[in-house]
Amino acid sequence: MGTRIKAGQCPVRRAVFLKPHGIVKARFDVLPDLPAPFNTGIFAEGKRYESWVRFASDTVPGNSDIKTTTGIGIKLFGVPGEKLLDGDQNGITADFILQNFNVFFVNDVMEMCEFTYAGVVDHDYDSYLETHPETSDILNEMAQDVDSVVNIDYWSGLPYALGADNYVKYIITPVERQDPPPAIPANNPNYLHDQLKQQLIEGEVKLNFCLQLRTDPETMPLDEAMVPWNEKLSPPVPVAVITLLQQDIDQQGQPEYGENLSYNPWRTTADHQPAGSINDARRVVYQASADLRRFKNGVSDTEPRTPRNLNWPR
Repeated sequence: MGTRIKAGQCPVRRAVFLKPHGIVKARFDVLPDLPAPFNTGIFAEGKRYESWVRFASDTVPGNSDIKTTTGIGIKLFGVPGEKLLDGDQNGITADFILQNFNVFFVNDVMEMCEFTYAGVVDHDYDSYLETHPETSDILNEMAQDVDSVVNIDYWSGLPYALGADNYVKYIITPVERQDPPPAIPANNPNYLHDQLKQQLIEGEVKLNFCLQLRTDPETMPLDEAMVPWNEKLSPPVPVAVITLLQQDIDQQGQPEYGENLSYNPWRTTADHQPAGSINDARRVVYQASADLRRFKNGVSDTEPRTPRNLNWPR
């Protein structure tokens, strides 16, 4: 991001997942009568939260959507309790961040530092990847063809506490998968935005928010992010439904509102504390990146107290 700032990028974009496909007003409805331990914290009492959901790809605007990694950021409003993120302790928002791949390309923060140093300082990712073939393979697999941002699964990749005694990973799945378009339009670099816009003009879309419980510490490590948690041994349990409301995602001011939001997994309560060394690094790095981006763009660096209203239908 620093290189782009020096080059005069305006507005300054995020460090990662900087190509937006749409910011979407949504509801987050916790399912009733969840059994323990799932009915904990945010997921207690069948609550409903207003939400703004951001879909994006880990590439720069102007590049094609084809062969990219797709991410989703969810910001809930009206979440009570002290938050873990510095400066947001008394806020009323909470965030979830997921991507359409079930593991990370490095295991822990030390490997992440080595990877970043190789590329950013030495300008030599190739040599690193030659000596780390598993990372190379995962990065190649993460570059996927996606037909629609609401027709795929997303994973948190990293674990989170669920109360005092349990850990989970987050998974999002479509409630009902749509028939894919006849072909991915290679001549339209922004087809994911265009498809999302058309789908939500036609009607709402629902997604399942699931928890995968850590049932075996031996095979479900907390600080080895390249190791998937076996979904046959611990099937994901739906705990909430995300309803993407009918809307025009390009209505005046909505894209700009979304790009000024920040998402940080530490913006949550102690019941859902992020686990693992990569998550520990995210706490500082994501906050510093968001603060710098907002400062350079001349927008407020504080969390919103109320969600933006949706002007739909016109």
